[in-house]
Amino acid sequence: MKTANQFHAYLQSFNNVSNYARIGFGIAAIGLLALTSCSSNDDEIILVNNICDVSYVSTPITDLFSTANGYDDLPEYMDLETHQYRMKINANGEICSVGYQNPSTWTGSYLIVIKNETTSLQTSAIRSFSQAQLEYKSITPLVVNSGDIVSVERTIFGYTSISETVGRILRKSDYTDVPYPIVQGNVEFLSSNFYGAGGPVPNIGQPYIPVGFRLN
Repeated sequence: MKTANQFHAYLQSFNNVSNYARIGFGIAAIGLLALTSCSSNDDEIILVNNICDVSYVSTPITDLFSTANGYDDLPEYMDLETHQYRMKINANGEICSVGYQNPSTWTGSYLIVIKNETTSLQTSAIRSFSQAQLEYKSITPLVVNSGDIVSVERTIFGYTSISETVGRILRKSDYTDVPYPIVQGNVEFLSSNFYGAGGPVPNIGQPYIPVGFRLN
């Protein structure tokens, strides 16, 4: 049978063990919280890196073909069926959406064709866009390796008036041709062309048909 002093010593020993246990539990909990936080951040990073970045091409177009650089933004110009441009994206990823704005003269759809001229692969879709603002629509993704040459084109069909074929173009204020190639960031713009029911008319301006890009 334990004496009062022995019981007190035993209780003190138990409390010390309990304190160590509580400390150990606290450390384990902190470690688990840190692990959970890291996992959560990793998930967020994966989600961020997996977005279809609609600014990847639109920002270089806007920055390069600006009023400050001697270009006019013509919302309804070039009354030809197909508006096309070619570019090189110096990054690995995939084209995942296309942006456009229907002119005031046309509420119908376009055939959108995006070709990887380097790999001979392409994606296409029939899409109609907002008349009020630039609107992005999803497409079947097209893989792009750094340095691949890509062409982007929209072709109108089913129209009844030539005025319906116009689209947004960025053209030199002095009416000279665009001095392709032009580089901005990871995007190099190589050429443009307008044809169908007339033309072809190469390099007269830059069509405003940006695409969304998802980096690998």
